[in-house]
Amino acid sequence: MAGLIWTKRKRDMEATLILGRMPEGAQPEHFRAAGPWCFAGREKLFPGWENSFQFAPEPLCDVNILAQTAREACAIFADNLPALAARLCPHSAALPDAYWETLLAPWGVDVARQIADRWQRVKAMTGTWGDLPLRVPLLPENCAFRFAGEHDFTLYGSLGISFNHWLFSRLLEACWPTAWRRKYLPPVNKVYGNSVPPALKERVKHWARRILLRLPFPRLKGVSLWQSLRFSLALAHTSRGQDSSLPLAATFGAAATGADAHLPLDPLPIFWAALPEAFTRLEHPRALRKSRTAPRLRVASVLAYEDTIYRQKLAVWRGRGNRLMYVQHGSGYGQMRVACLSAVVEYSQHAFATWGWNEHAGCRGNFISLPYPQVARIAGRWKGTGGKSLLFVGTEMPLFAYRLDSWPTPLQLLRYRNDKARFFTVLKKDLHPRALYRPYFPVPGTLKDADWLLPRFPRVRLCTGPLTRQMLRCRVLVIDHPGTTMLESLAADAPTVLYWSRDVWPQTSEHEELLGVLAEAGILHAGPEEAAAKVNSVFDDAPDWWKGETVQAARRQYCARYAMTVAGSENDCWVNTLTKL
Repeated sequence: MAGLIWTKRKRDMEATLILGRMPEGAQPEHFRAAGPWCFAGREKLFPGWENSFQFAPEPLCDVNILAQTAREACAIFADNLPALAARLCPHSAALPDAYWETLLAPWGVDVARQIADRWQRVKAMTGTWGDLPLRVPLLPENCAFRFAGEHDFTLYGSLGISFNHWLFSRLLEACWPTAWRRKYLPPVNKVYGNSVPPALKERVKHWARRILLRLPFPRLKGVSLWQSLRFSLALAHTSRGQDSSLPLAATFGAAATGADAHLPLDPLPIFWAALPEAFTRLEHPRALRKSRTAPRLRVASVLAYEDTIYRQKLAVWRGRGNRLMYVQHGSGYGQMRVACLSAVVEYSQHAFATWGWNEHAGCRGNFISLPYPQVARIAGRWKGTGGKSLLFVGTEMPLFAYRLDSWPTPLQLLRYRNDKARFFTVLKKDLHPRALYRPYFPVPGTLKDADWLLPRFPRVRLCTGPLTRQMLRCRVLVIDHPGTTMLESLAADAPTVLYWSRDVWPQTSEHEELLGVLAEAGILHAGPEEAAAKVNSVFDDAPDWWKGETVQAARRQYCARYAMTVAGSENDCWVNTLTKL
């Protein structure tokens, strides 16, 4: 009887560690959260949750640990690539490595990023709380997840509560602390993705896209159809010089980099659980012989990240001895101190066209700076001299650290969101009716955005419609993160006020140097209060302030590296470069 009483008392003393969704009614004194993701989609149920609940330690605040974890993720994929290929195709060894590297890298590195990140978090949890009596609900191994496509895995696997709960469960089982007590929940069976056939209009659009993707230079964002055709003609030749493509095993494998995650389990069952059905429907060639006209070069669209059928065509192209080139399609390239997915998928190809930079510290690649049409199209196009609005642009706030690059951690994103409120608190009240807030588009597993901010500042309005049009017409643009909109606004010559905590957005030393130039010119600020004070002081005379020589010199210097343009048309630069590649 005494033993039973002691066991009951011990269990009463236990706190419960939640790996997945925080149960309704949970109290902070009895429940701990593995991370902020426990409150995704249920912030209203737990008012003040970010300050009342105890969270597991955040292991990736240290940029050196973050960089090492990114290298480990790359190695996990590179080292398991042959086994992944063999599972998908019984004659995989008969096909060139380039075929499997091109086909599997976007999805495989995505899965590997989740494994490496969650393993770091498991080590931090068990290292800090391993001696405490904790009750931990786990999902059993026999859960089932069906992802129709690769994008479905990103949205509902990488950012999904159930899949991550299952992944945490497997990693914890392999290194279970003796002081903890596990409880298995019923298995879940999740299906993600739309299996309903698309409507006729969508099928026609899909068919037209397939046609354009066949071009050697497909129609990329910001590139006109005429440019796509002209640039395709410039690629109608045999590719010159030595192939600059990087073999993944020799470049990113653990033997080459020393980046061994020392996982406590075999990662292959995790890859299989994350395998999209799109892969299972592919038919692989029996063999791939070198093309008679090889090597040729073609440009890959960013759609290759999500379109498995299109990417298989690129894989066949590479497997026949041809080459690929990717083109920068946003921010972060050449800027982030830690890059993971882009380094493996894009930088590893024969060439990578940038918006002005030619070196990304810590990354290898054949970087070629070119004036990108998307930037050229809006260069100097700001027309807001008589504008009345203040446009504030935010970004994504994922509660799972699914990127494994220079992005704030989930706990740091809580501060990032609070900084928005601090900005509008200091902003003059008579500017609130002129303020428009542009949130990131809805994504599962993220913090509440506009629906969190706007009720706190009811006179601030939601910005809808095309962002570029709003940006070119506003009087002042405020951006709270280093992103694509920042590059476009500086190229467009729109009065821009920037702020973010530079310690939570680690950048390369080259980028930091130019951010310092923007800071000295009064464009970039250390925090929301300073940025709001700047807007208060310059809003009425924004065009005059922005056209000042100090500000313009800083803007031009920054754009020359990260949003370059040229006098006249950018077409000649592209044609001349493509004909030489």
